[in-house]
Amino acid sequence: MNLDLVIPTHNRAALLERCLESVCSAARPRNLNVTVHIIDNNSSDNTKEIVRVFGERTDVAVRYIFVGRPGKSAALNDALGQTSGELIGFIDDDEQVHPEWFRIIETEFAGSANLDYIGGQCYPDWQGSPPDWMSKKYRGAVGIVLNPKRVAYSAEFPGMLMGGNSVIRRQVLEKVLPYPENLGKIGKKIRSGEDEVIYHRLLALGANGVNVPELIIYHHIPAERLTKRYFRQWVIGRGISTGAQLRERGFKETGLFGIPRYLFGDAFRSIRTIVRSKSAAERFHAQLSILDCLSTLYGRHLY
Repeated sequence: MNLDLVIPTHNRAALLERCLESVCSAARPRNLNVTVHIIDNNSSDNTKEIVRVFGERTDVAVRYIFVGRPGKSAALNDALGQTSGELIGFIDDDEQVHPEWFRIIETEFAGSANLDYIGGQCYPDWQGSPPDWMSKKYRGAVGIVLNPKRVAYSAEFPGMLMGGNSVIRRQVLEKVLPYPENLGKIGKKIRSGEDEVIYHRLLALGANGVNVPELIIYHHIPAERLTKRYFRQWVIGRGISTGAQLRERGFKETGLFGIPRYLFGDAFRSIRTIVRSKSAAERFHAQLSILDCLSTLYGRHLY
């Protein structure tokens, strides 16, 4: 069984080095041939040198692929055609894999010929103390994904397949490509949604996917992301990305002005919270709900 591990990166050489160290240290079963593909999306730091040194001191097959077009989605679209494994794994450059990550992959796919894709949990690797005002509703802003139950992915699943910790059979992935290049991280812009688009396409295809709690990565959370300013920026970026997605996949909820009506309800209730609540945390969460509604509306019609 051949696995292509794809790691897109842009100007984060130090974090990439930590990521590659974890990949190198993880146990690899004999029946799983791993090739690591580092997708350099036009970095100007020493990313290429980090990859060269890593390749020289590990027995893992390593490939460096340079993509000059800006944006994570563009990098993935250009680079995936240069891979050939029957399985394609995805992690991000600011993550570290659990020591058993590869064993879990081999066990899952060797045990079921009908399994098309798997995802898992993203544990936080805190670089600062989490703020008191951070709630579960917005922990996606710092990439925390905790789904401790083994369950099939479906429209009822309380979450989605995270691109930073997933493995997909090539023959299935090719049916849902390309990644939407107007979504996903582009330079310093906070955008998201490219993984969510792929996930909803997998659901529409009827592909068989499972959330595997034992498939674990550790996500680096720098102190600069633990600020209210960053959370506001993230909510706006996510809202714009969500609105843009709705043009492709629609939604089942009752709508208003092209987006789910409940967003307007949350926003109006949040105005009351801002006026009446004495809790600074509640007022901040109310701000985020209003920004979520307005940015989704913008993304649906103007982005």
